[in-house]
Amino acid sequence: MSPRTWAELPRADELLTSRPTVRADTIDEAHETISQLFCEHHLAPIERSEVRMQLRSVHDGGVGIELLDYGRAVKIGVSRGLEDFHLVQIPLSGRAMMNVGNAVVESSPQVATVPPIDREFEMRWGNGVPTLIVYVSKDRLREMARAVYQVDSDRLQLGLHLQLGAPAGADFMRALVEHHDVLERATSDGAFARKLSADLLLVRLLNAADNSVSRSLGAWSNADSAAIPRGDVLVRRFEDAIEAAAVEGSSVLDIATELGVPLRTLQSHVRATRGTTPTAMLRDAQLRNARSLLSAADPQRETVTSVAMQSGFAHLGRFSTEYRRRFGESPAETLRR
Repeated sequence: MSPRTWAELPRADELLTSRPTVRADTIDEAHETISQLFCEHHLAPIERSEVRMQLRSVHDGGVGIELLDYGRAVKIGVSRGLEDFHLVQIPLSGRAMMNVGNAVVESSPQVATVPPIDREFEMRWGNGVPTLIVYVSKDRLREMARAVYQVDSDRLQLGLHLQLGAPAGADFMRALVEHHDVLERATSDGAFARKLSADLLLVRLLNAADNSVSRSLGAWSNADSAAIPRGDVLVRRFEDAIEAAAVEGSSVLDIATELGVPLRTLQSHVRATRGTTPTAMLRDAQLRNARSLLSAADPQRETVTSVAMQSGFAHLGRFSTEYRRRFGESPAETLRR
């Protein structure tokens, strides 16, 4: 596919042409195929009993691009939300509808829908609605959000739609087209190029979408600067708060809210006075809390995994690595002593 701007939305026959087309002619076949690709869902025809589904797909490193066309009008329902991944759905022609509670989002080539990961939703796709879909694993997007915003992003949520005609939406579409082209090209530096283009796509997505982390950061834009304590006082208050936060599972954003200061202000003062970040300081407090729990634990009753989870570490391998770097021994060695 030749380079193009977002306004020149690609045609379905130009997308993922190097990938095989998976076809299904019955609702049951289409349901099984999409369930294996995404998640369990309800699929029903709106008018006719048959479908003419066509699917092309590629996934790499927690990021994927799909081209999906059911060929008929269908109703799609997901009872618990997507849970482990995010989708951005862009009709290349026609329109679709998504209902989330009382909210109704109509998508078109100018407006993408972003289904929720934690709530029930229902979609209606009309006839002739080939849809370009961006797939991003929840962990991959949260990892990028942490790198971009320098705060804990475990509670990251995206808004239900994305305006593709807005400047940030146009940037996202350009990044999507570029990532598609990188995935389609077979080059010797393919792995490196794919990682770079995927990272850019995720940054553009975070910038274009209404997301909970940037919204929380932006909510402080009108804060009363006179009410913000002096830098050294603020940092001491933060240091007092992180000990309790390490035990209670609070995030840096939670602490900033409790202290009544903008998150960016807290980050700036901590960096200026301590030469580090609030996230790094909280992580160190969590490690110290984990060491205290492991030292006092009964090895017959407690495990490293349970202590890691209590201390705010969801990834056991990362916990073990950071623990050994901090204390010079593994968590298991501390538990056995």
